[in-house]
Amino acid sequence: MLSGWSASAVLPPLNHLLRQGGWAQARLQPYAGYGFIVEVFPFSLPLVISPQGLFERTTPDAIPAATLHLNPLLLARIATRDPMALRSVVIDGDAQFAAALGSVFRDLEWDMEADLSRVVGDIAAHRMATSMHAVQAWQRNATDSVQRSLAEYATEESPLLVKRHHVAAFVAEVDALRDQTARLEKRLQLLSEKH
Repeated sequence: MLSGWSASAVLPPLNHLLRQGGWAQARLQPYAGYGFIVEVFPFSLPLVISPQGLFERTTPDAIPAATLHLNPLLLARIATRDPMALRSVVIDGDAQFAAALGSVFRDLEWDMEADLSRVVGDIAAHRMATSMHAVQAWQRNATDSVQRSLAEYATEESPLLVKRHHVAAFVAEVDALRDQTARLEKRLQLLSEKH
């Protein structure tokens, strides 16, 4: 069970994000009273949807309508906004409620610029947000570049992998050899029938 101080550290930022995206609250409001558990081994956090479409703590013995199963590595990938990470979250329970939770968590984004503008002003907040987006774009590009370089190394320098066009050429050659063998067998069969 996640301790009280940890839950109180998690809920305010999550509810802040829900409030920033009013659409998220509207999406969750039809499920007011539905409980769910977020399990991140070895912790679990029982929550319920409030009438306002926010998250609230509930009792551990409440029967959840859904359970979200995560592991610490997956949680780290989600925090870095890995688009494939949310597809790896396993959600059990009520299908419609699970779909609503999944869509909210998938599309929920922090409006950093709005929050920063209250502290440092609009212009500085805009510049900071622009810089942060540039850093994130650089990080994505660097990751893509490393992946492409590793793929190129695996296919060119140390051929651990075969290129697609090489496989296609090999398959075409095998097909041609099979056809030639079939024609040769047919000729041999015709010659043996003549003798």
